[in-house]
Amino acid sequence: MAGAPGCHEQAQRLARRLHLPLVSEAGPDMLLLRLTGKRLELCRTGDPALTGAVWVEFVRGRLDHRRRSQGGQMLLRAVGAGKYRMPLVFDATGGLGGDGFLMAAAGCRVHLFEQHPVVAAMLEDGLRRAAADPVAGTICRRIRLRAEEFNAASWRQGPDPARPLVVYLDPMFPAREKSARVKKGLQLLQLLVGTPVEPGGAGRLLEDALQTATVRVVVKRPKKGPFLGGRRPSFSLAGKTVRFDVYQQAGTGAGD
Repeated sequence: MAGAPGCHEQAQRLARRLHLPLVSEAGPDMLLLRLTGKRLELCRTGDPALTGAVWVEFVRGRLDHRRRSQGGQMLLRAVGAGKYRMPLVFDATGGLGGDGFLMAAAGCRVHLFEQHPVVAAMLEDGLRRAAADPVAGTICRRIRLRAEEFNAASWRQGPDPARPLVVYLDPMFPAREKSARVKKGLQLLQLLVGTPVEPGGAGRLLEDALQTATVRVVVKRPKKGPFLGGRRPSFSLAGKTVRFDVYQQAGTGAGD
């Protein structure tokens, strides 16, 4: 959907590329990818719990505040940012790119994998807009978007032939009914992408990550959630609501 004058041709090209129908008016109950004069955004009509829209934003807002206030320190400890000079990290479950951006802000080179074409298009739009900002643009130049599914052969097939030191996984948490703690962005992503990774898929995802990373695999989980694929990590870092499970590769040391 083109949400601003002058965007129609661009919306047509985007709709063809993503194999989506182009609509001129929003219906009463629709999940819409809307192109405005400023950005590409996802919204849901007719649902009072999901008013407004969600988009990828690296320049201002909550994510920029987290960067400025050194938020995400537990994530950065888990991936070992600061231990190595510009470590290569594969963020295998890119989503809206928030954790990938924080890792890049800490000096990591990040390959951001996102297999859903709509989410990948939103990430592409966010990176394009951030490029014009002197601070966020410098950070985003350390991020390489890969609109594809992550697997154990990804490092061989990618533009950087080196294996990553770290693979980061953030499978979508299972939906919690009527919970205000489930952020709007996550709810909309679940509506778009579908259910979280199934148990068998979770095990395969972790196994591919372990075959790829040379130092460690980091998995973001609900604080009281089960281990991904039922596999116990080397150690965990837990906060109030989330936990980072760290799977250290043999011979690389078990400390954080």
